[in-house]
Amino acid sequence: MKRLFVFIFIISTIFISCDGRHRNYQTNEEVLKEHKLFEAFTENINYIPESYSEIITDTILSNGFQVKIKSYTDMANNYLNEFTKDSINYKNYYYRNINNSISILKNNKEIVSKLITKDVLISYNSSFKNDLNNKVIQGIWLNEYESLVSDKVILNLLFQKPGTKDYKFYLISFNENGNFEIIDEIKKQYV
Repeated sequence: MKRLFVFIFIISTIFISCDGRHRNYQTNEEVLKEHKLFEAFTENINYIPESYSEIITDTILSNGFQVKIKSYTDMANNYLNEFTKDSINYKNYYYRNINNSISILKNNKEIVSKLITKDVLISYNSSFKNDLNNKVIQGIWLNEYESLVSDKVILNLLFQKPGTKDYKFYLISFNENGNFEIIDEIKKQYV
């Protein structure tokens, strides 16, 4: 019987001494890393826009041009905006890329059918690559006044780095033969 009490005393002492006091001096980060749970609790991933969206614009100008712009979310490509705050690693796919399908008709005859993406601008002029590296298309719209005055179709195109005020503005000009020219608006103003 004495041995049974000694055995129960030893077992109870072992259980009582394993109360986790050593964790009092560890941070939450250290405890999570010890159990390999740190990554699961410190990553916050958001997509903006969260789902597919589409905008269609159809405009007829008095100079005979008809412009159709279809802007839609590219669900496969996005820009990763990554930052750390309060030891939490935020990985925000802050914006998905926007693709723009352009169709231009002159007197009911199609002269241009083109997909406008960041890659189109870079292939037109390789010096745009540095400016557009970390930016996504914020919008494309028809500049109606300039299109009527110049007898061309002028589109405004805005790129922006997500979460900042860093942006780049371009003009895309299409003539009645379907040839296009991309103009860096900032350089045009100051040259």
